[in-house]
Amino acid sequence: MSLLAIANVLLRYRGLIAGTVVGLTLVVAVVTLLLPRTYTAHATLTPQSRRPTTSLSGLASQFGLALPLGDVAQSPAFYADLLKSYHILGAVVDTKFEYPTEAGVVRGTLVDIYKSKGATPALRRDAAIRRLDESVEATTVQKTGVIDLAVTTRNAVLALQVSTRLIELLNLFNLESRQTQAGAERRFTEQRLGEVKSDLRAAEDQLQHFLQRNREYRNAPELNFQQERLQRQVQLEQQLYTTLSQSFEQAKIEEVRDTPVITVVEPPEAPVRPDPRGLVRNAFLTIILGLLVGMALAIGRAYAVNARSLRTQEVTEFDRLRRETLADLLRPWRPLRRAFRRSNPSGSGHSDTSIASPRP
Repeated sequence: MSLLAIANVLLRYRGLIAGTVVGLTLVVAVVTLLLPRTYTAHATLTPQSRRPTTSLSGLASQFGLALPLGDVAQSPAFYADLLKSYHILGAVVDTKFEYPTEAGVVRGTLVDIYKSKGATPALRRDAAIRRLDESVEATTVQKTGVIDLAVTTRNAVLALQVSTRLIELLNLFNLESRQTQAGAERRFTEQRLGEVKSDLRAAEDQLQHFLQRNREYRNAPELNFQQERLQRQVQLEQQLYTTLSQSFEQAKIEEVRDTPVITVVEPPEAPVRPDPRGLVRNAFLTIILGLLVGMALAIGRAYAVNARSLRTQEVTEFDRLRRETLADLLRPWRPLRRAFRRSNPSGSGHSDTSIASPRP
């Protein structure tokens, strides 16, 4: 078909195209207006850049080593992914909420509020977690490192409570992980402090015995060199002991510290207005879709009319192929049988010959 022929078909069936556009637009508009309104609570978070929990970096610097001053794992992207983790969302689902509605006060977990379906309580809980995951959005601003948290529900107070609970669980996770890490560092530093204390005592004893045996060591170069070596060993052990003592005290403080690592820049608030329905956007997209569907219906109808009036070779071949395709779909073993016959032509020929031969 030429472009002019296609244009003639579209103009001829302009009523069908317009009706399709209007019908789809009305259906989408009615469905959009009948859907329940949603409310979104927003919050802005930022993780605090904290230094290492101990002063081991100072000890490493004495040996010419450089430790990272920040915790690479505690990046804004890490917290954004943590907010949507199965563990955090599961804890939110298990939390009991209470909020007012027009029908009264609603109490219960998100499994009850969402009316999740499933054969077992575990399946219902999993369905609630998946629905909550669709309602929670956590994005990171690369330039500032700020985390934008958005929670969408059908009730404004519930959206506020869910977002607040998410922030509480995030701080709780940070607190537990930090205290666990500080406890492990405290135990390691305590053990290492005992070993260094023993080494320091041994180095001091060696220096003391040397000074007791060699009171006039300054007049002998060899003894003077040995005294300086022992003195350096004592000073090194003293520096290690002092640094580890400070690290041990710092680790004990970090182990019991309960200050949050997440700073809430903008706390969540109950939204006063519902989210926009997006009626104009949906209508515009539906008009485009309706035009495409209407043009396809117009071309299909024109083909059906022309097929009845003009039986060309292409139309005849198309009808034959269409019937064969429909027959193959209804009887799927027929294509397999034809493929088997094409793959074994000799076997099929031998079988036909034996059947066609006359019986003696």
